[in-house]
Amino acid sequence: MRIAVPGNVKFVLDTLCGAGFEAYIVGGCVRDCLLGLPAGDYDVCTSAQPDEVIRLFKKTAATGIKHGTVTVIEDSTPIEVTTFRTDGDYSDSRRPDTVEFTNNLKADLSRRDFTVNAMCYSESAGLIDYFDGLGDLKKKTLRTVGDADRRFGEDALRILRLFRFCSTLDFTAESHTFDAAVKNAYLLKRISAERIEKELRKTACGKNPSAILPLIDSGILPTLSANRDISKIPLLPEKENLRFFAFLYLQSDDLPKLLDYLRCSNAFKKYAADLSSNMNTKAESREDIKRLLSTLEENVFDLFALKTVFSGENTANAAATAKEITESKEPYKISQLAINGKDIAARGYKGAQISKVLCGLLERVIAEPELNKKETLENLI
Repeated sequence: MRIAVPGNVKFVLDTLCGAGFEAYIVGGCVRDCLLGLPAGDYDVCTSAQPDEVIRLFKKTAATGIKHGTVTVIEDSTPIEVTTFRTDGDYSDSRRPDTVEFTNNLKADLSRRDFTVNAMCYSESAGLIDYFDGLGDLKKKTLRTVGDADRRFGEDALRILRLFRFCSTLDFTAESHTFDAAVKNAYLLKRISAERIEKELRKTACGKNPSAILPLIDSGILPTLSANRDISKIPLLPEKENLRFFAFLYLQSDDLPKLLDYLRCSNAFKKYAADLSSNMNTKAESREDIKRLLSTLEENVFDLFALKTVFSGENTANAAATAKEITESKEPYKISQLAINGKDIAARGYKGAQISKVLCGLLERVIAEPELNKKETLENLI
């Protein structure tokens, strides 16, 4: 079995091996290559210790040197190189308190989360698979390396990763692994909201986001409820914010509270607020669509997609009209008016009066685009 390794990654492997060390690509990149998927980041494990890695390469960054990781920059690409290690206790249910470097590859692989992520590869050694990760790939099964309770107790984020992989890969969790994940879900209280948000985003964008419903049903994630159908999310356009919004909106009775809990960005909070407040807004006329464009701009197409998938509305004509309006630059927002705040202030209006006048003019122009001429608007004031 041969895996095509990118040139810059091969250079890192060859340099380490040429210096007398073992070196392999490891983890998710091996898994994805075996599945025929595009690999994201390529990680390398090696018997070389961090100071030896730094010595061998011209450009490095000590990104996780406490845990044996050095980032090698090769051909402008960061490649994480981590020394074979064994882990000590995980008192925070996230990262080991101590690590011990080792020359034992199997010991290093045995500390990893799932069998499908515990394989490594080099051209000289081929695929090294101590825990039948390849067999689990073929069965589309996710199984922990060793005892599931121990793996999840070490790092609670692995619980979310399990359900994320079930969604993104469309795999099924092996029964003992599944039971242990749900049983230990309470440990997620020790995981930062930012990390939870990141995992939920990836889950929402997967092939089967419904895979996470048993975890949500455990009640461990505030304001989320598993009693709503999210199986249609994969029918939405492949836009991360859109799918993540649908994932949260369909399962929460208090969306603002959930967004605060997950510490979502202000930009995403506004996006979510704009969509949720317009989910029941009708777009029956050209004027209706212009008003939606005024509020949502290009996000109006996300709203139409949501309505089509979850409400069964036929929004094709509305979407076509919105596209026609934007492409023809037919005015639908204040900045497109042929008059501005300074012009209105020059006529003696102040403060909130200026905004009120602009909004009134926009309403007239939305209904009658031909009015959008400076002289005409000045007369309308």
